[in-house]
Amino acid sequence: MKKLFCVASFLLIGFYTFAQESTTLETTSTQTKTVKNNSEGNNEIKLNVAYLLGGIPEIGYAYLINDESSVGLDVLFAIDDELDIKFALTPYYRVYFGNKKATGFFVEGFGMLNVVNNEYYYDPFYYDYNNDINYPNSSYDPKNETDFALGVSVGGKFMTNSGFVFEVYGGAGRNLFSNNSDDFVPRFGLTFGKRF
Repeated sequence: MKKLFCVASFLLIGFYTFAQESTTLETTSTQTKTVKNNSEGNNEIKLNVAYLLGGIPEIGYAYLINDESSVGLDVLFAIDDELDIKFALTPYYRVYFGNKKATGFFVEGFGMLNVVNNEYYYDPFYYDYNNDINYPNSSYDPKNETDFALGVSVGGKFMTNSGFVFEVYGGAGRNLFSNNSDDFVPRFGLTFGKRF
């Protein structure tokens, strides 16, 4: 867990230092300078701390289409074999209702390709007709199942002047294909990231 936290910290620091670009335009007559603020970028990289603390790191990228909407992709993967969820790939589309560019309250529609470990316990009985006795014949069958869910989330995004973003959101989706996997999948987050 410490190794994962260190790697995630270095990634965020690396993206932060890479995103420190500024554009300066000079005109000879007025000597005015225009500096591009980091909070005006159209790209965001994020880490979901809520899932990270549970042993399931989720890293996300978002592209801001305009001031009111964005598209993004989150990738979640389990590092602990004991967890039921193994992998999730979640594309989403968000509509923002805030005063600043792509901030404030938002509504999100998402799709989630998810792989979960469904454990099946079979407990059929073997009946011995000669002795009139039932013998249990238990077996365990771990099985990974892949499914696709559609769902909605609501939340809020907050941003500092230096371009750091913080999100809180929650929602749910419904798996569409497999009968054996869980019908509903949760989607929640407490994310920190950087806009560049």
